[in-house]
Amino acid sequence: MSLRPQLDAIATLLDQGAADSAVRLLRGSWEPELPPGDLIPLYCLWIRALCETGDHDHALVLGKRAADEFPREPEVLIALGNVHDIREELEPAREAFERAIEVDPVGQLQRYNVGAVLERLGRDREAEHAYRRAFDSDDAPPMVEATAALGALLRRQDRLEEAEAVYDRYLIEDPLHADILVEHGICLSDIGRYEEAIDRFDLVLSIVPKHASALYNQAITHFRMGQNERAISTMHEARRADPANPLTLAVLGSWLLGAGDADLDEALGLVYRAFELLGDTPEPTAASYAGLVAEEVFEALWQHDRKAEAREIARVAGQRDWITPHMFDVLNQADYGMATQATAFCVTARAEACLAPEHWPEDAGGYTTGLIVLANDEDEARRFTLEYLRSLEPSPGVYFHVDVIAPGGEGLPEPLAKPRASGVARVNGSRAYFRS
Repeated sequence: MSLRPQLDAIATLLDQGAADSAVRLLRGSWEPELPPGDLIPLYCLWIRALCETGDHDHALVLGKRAADEFPREPEVLIALGNVHDIREELEPAREAFERAIEVDPVGQLQRYNVGAVLERLGRDREAEHAYRRAFDSDDAPPMVEATAALGALLRRQDRLEEAEAVYDRYLIEDPLHADILVEHGICLSDIGRYEEAIDRFDLVLSIVPKHASALYNQAITHFRMGQNERAISTMHEARRADPANPLTLAVLGSWLLGAGDADLDEALGLVYRAFELLGDTPEPTAASYAGLVAEEVFEALWQHDRKAEAREIARVAGQRDWITPHMFDVLNQADYGMATQATAFCVTARAEACLAPEHWPEDAGGYTTGLIVLANDEDEARRFTLEYLRSLEPSPGVYFHVDVIAPGGEGLPEPLAKPRASGVARVNGSRAYFRS
């Protein structure tokens, strides 16, 4: 007797977010001599269910067992790769997805998954190739996930015309896909084709009324067109559609601060609430998104002569690895002025404390972090680094060790292409905490 009815029921439970119920049903469906046609999907569903209940260790054990038993089944290899991916084991995840490509070269999902892992590894050129193979398949229409990922990668590289063509190609096949329509509208707005962008957002709102992302990006486009009152009105609609969206609150608060007749308390309340929400979410906020919101809040305060408050936002953002190059540049220009020549020094810093500050993890004894610092010489780079770190960790019980590496040659100051502010220019990666 086929397990297909039970498997369909299990898949439905997982789609509905009932992973615990799915696991119980999976246990009752197991039999020692199942045929491969039932056992393969059973393995894949069980691996997914364990991942969704947070039991990643057992999911990995089951994934490896399934891959040993069915080493040429792409679905099994993809499931194993997904477990590694969830566990942040990126190289094993890449290897599993690439094995799935070897046994099924036309499969779009494994190519997309390889691209996603490569992008997180910082290998953008290879990621783009993988996304394009998933997007340009001869055997299936463009894959929506690959379309979104490829478009975002191209936009991040400022290849806007290429990104617009990707979205346009997808919409030929699926002209009413709301999320891709929004992405296409964002790209058109970035290019400066504002009226076309507004048409895209209007189409989305005709399909999905109160679509928060469409409203937000329509407001941004109105603002770029100089239609400030309309932009603020539309951003209020976006806020009503998604009241706890930090970026919407930050941008709306910033615009209201710049409006002459705005309620100052309301504007500041929105700006500060946006920043608070970044730390209120149960899951860690993606650093890139948090940095975008933090920069919007910082800029709103700095531009409206609330510089002490902006510096405090930058300090907290620095503690959480949310600080951005723009925030560094603004602060450095104010503190150190502009330089016409400098060297970009790579700095490794180690912070240690017997009693961890409250913003460190509870059992942490310290952390290491990497920085890029613009300075005239190594001593100045070390000074800038220590001044920055002490602003983040003012407690006298925190101690720092700084290693400065001069890139190439003699490490002498080099002319800059244009004047730049001296000081810490960028954080390289996230803090790596360690136990005492």
